[in-house]
Amino acid sequence: MLDRQTLEETVIEIGRQSGEQMDRHTLYAIRNDVRNALAAKERHQRRMSAPSYQWMRPTSLRIK
Repeated sequence: MLDRQTLEETVIEIGRQSGEQMDRHTLYAIRNDVRNALAAKERHQRRMSAPSYQWMRPTSLRIK
């Protein structure tokens, strides 16, 4: 699994090296984007590893 903090620091460093200004809003956006991407990756992994759904006919609730 990828480490969230390492990814954030890497993206921030890439921005600094390319001359971007790192204000609070930019740092906030980076943190949220990394967190959302990792959450989406985790949801995808859970979805892919889940057992397949098998529909079963409901049992009759009527009493005869």
